[in-house]
Amino acid sequence: MALKNLLTEALNATPADNDRRKATLQAAIKAVDESPGASDADILGKLIAEREYKAATFTAAGQSDLAKAERVEVDALRALLRVTGPGEPQSKKAKPAAPSQKPDKVAAGPLFSRTQIVIAGVAVVLLAAAGLAYYLLSGSGNEDTAAAADNGKLTVPVLQDDHTMGNPKAPILIVEYAAPACPHCAHFNETEMPLLKQQYIDTGKVFYVFRVFPIMPADGAAEAIAVCLPKENYFQFIDLLFRNQKSWDPEYGVTDVRGGLLKMARIVGLDADKVDQCIGNKDEQDHINAVAQDAETRYNVQGTPTFVVDGQVLQIGDVQWPQLKPRLDSLLANKH
Repeated sequence: MALKNLLTEALNATPADNDRRKATLQAAIKAVDESPGASDADILGKLIAEREYKAATFTAAGQSDLAKAERVEVDALRALLRVTGPGEPQSKKAKPAAPSQKPDKVAAGPLFSRTQIVIAGVAVVLLAAAGLAYYLLSGSGNEDTAAAADNGKLTVPVLQDDHTMGNPKAPILIVEYAAPACPHCAHFNETEMPLLKQQYIDTGKVFYVFRVFPIMPADGAAEAIAVCLPKENYFQFIDLLFRNQKSWDPEYGVTDVRGGLLKMARIVGLDADKVDQCIGNKDEQDHINAVAQDAETRYNVQGTPTFVVDGQVLQIGDVQWPQLKPRLDSLLANKH
């Protein structure tokens, strides 16, 4: 579906009293009209970057409500980006390569096709099967799972191929759904994560699970490269991606996403052929999709980062350190 048609449909479906969303969609339609040769990813990526900047400005000014409202619009734009898939310039659309083929060159934006990454509005029957697909693709569950279903808490299984830190028998389980290209995720990784690791994970109080929830096709490519590494190097590479988003993330205006990711991969010892092989691994792409679909179905994850802390789903505003530390301390106190 053409981006303008998609935006128009979304605008027509927006309640009349939602002025902010209507303004967002109208601005996006205007951007499409003013950029006839640009790809969908370029247009939406630029709008997302602009709204992220506004949100950061409001945050710096102490206007948290306005910042939160801006980030809601950012999430809406990202959902549209996920629906559109890769957007080649309208004047030059190339025939997409089969998933198993080595890409000749990725000149701009996303690396996966629309059928290779989970998208908003996916068919209901597919979502209904997502939980089963996740288990089929991931193997049997770990015996050490946090499975509290009472008091409004959700059952949270930990699977054998999850990427984890800490003691599986720790009293608190934290699952983070993040995207390598997500700036809020990068901020959490830089500011809160070191404190969480030092004070709670390394001390046996928290068992931490990290799962990728793609917000754009480049996230799927980044995750596919990360899982090609030895498992003990996975978090090192994710940290590298977070700290160097400006070198590969299309939201920062990067046009050669593959080239940017290749730079990151070379740092950890992967050459171009290996990177292309990792990105072209259809089984891994299917697994990434299944994890994301399970996140939507099981925990209603719509954006990143989203956290499941002791069975409760939390957004980024609730896991900044001044809010997270007291929450963890209270949970620990109640478990004694």
